[in-house]
Amino acid sequence: MKISAIVMAALLSSLFVVPACFAQAAEEEQQARLAEIKQRIESLQQELNQVKSERDQLLKDLESNEKDISELLQRIDKIKSDMQSRGEKLQELKQEEKQLEDSRRSMQRRVEQEVAAAYRLGRQEQIKLLLNQQDPQHIARQLRYHDYFLKQRSRVIGDYVSTLEQLSTVSTGIQREQDTLARERSQLEEKRRDLVSAQKSRQRTLDKLARQLASKSGELDQLHSDRSRLQRLVDEVGRAIASLINPSDQTPFAKQRGRMQWPTSGRRANAYGQRRANGITWTGVTLRANEGAPVKAIHRGRVVFADYLRGQGMLIILDHGDGYMSLYGHNQSLNRAIGEWVERGDTIAKVGNTGGISQPGLYFEIRRHGKPQDPTVWCRG
Repeated sequence: MKISAIVMAALLSSLFVVPACFAQAAEEEQQARLAEIKQRIESLQQELNQVKSERDQLLKDLESNEKDISELLQRIDKIKSDMQSRGEKLQELKQEEKQLEDSRRSMQRRVEQEVAAAYRLGRQEQIKLLLNQQDPQHIARQLRYHDYFLKQRSRVIGDYVSTLEQLSTVSTGIQREQDTLARERSQLEEKRRDLVSAQKSRQRTLDKLARQLASKSGELDQLHSDRSRLQRLVDEVGRAIASLINPSDQTPFAKQRGRMQWPTSGRRANAYGQRRANGITWTGVTLRANEGAPVKAIHRGRVVFADYLRGQGMLIILDHGDGYMSLYGHNQSLNRAIGEWVERGDTIAKVGNTGGISQPGLYFEIRRHGKPQDPTVWCRG
């Protein structure tokens, strides 16, 4: 932080506001005071720069903590989803195993009956029939029946062998799924331990940051810095997407005025334009919601920003065309990446408390050509 030329000029001019008659006598004293003031200013600058440096480092640490937490939560959700799918597959395999086992028992009884029948008839059934010297037509019928029984016996035995093979394959699949589930449970516990550690680290950083911002001036400076950073991002994004072409069949954002749903269910913690205790006015609305609740796109659009922004935490911005954008901040995690198209109602993030806020909630803005709009005019309810 540097002292402006105006402030320096004021300080210097104040040193020379003395009667002319004392100018010569006080010159030496004034020079000494000037040297003292310069020294004090340099000392103050060093102190302010040190505080600023500490604050910046804390904010950087906070960003790192919250990014780690967001990634861990996403990984945990992925493992849970995989485990659910694997559990369902395991249940299907067990059901299939039960059906195959029932079939195996039934077929085993059939095979035992066929083997017993074959043993009773002996191994030379056809030759015995021919040597019985019975009526040729009767012999022909008996031979046909005999051939039929042989084929039926072979089919029963073949089905039994096939069932045994299927049962072996399913049993192997069940063991494989059980082993994978055990590994995933272990990974899940490990990630949960990492998450607890990251959350503790975040809280320590927040405590340090709170001490740095204990004064109103410190908090105000931080809010101004956050707002400036967000505005610069919006302006830069606006310039970057100016040349993009939106689909011609897309319903214009302006035609949905007053018809859109809020991005998440929750109590509005502030009103648009409301003056805060520090004098800054709100340019959006904070919706108090449960951590992990879905954040949904209010209108079809393209993701133009999906990353961490100091002061906003995990932030996602959608471009809706015609200069309209919607902003969703303080998310726990982001479900979409830059360049992706989303439809109205698609889940794009989860409610969180990133960006240093104490309670979970979604910070929501609508802008046109970079200028904030009142969300209550656009969203109903």
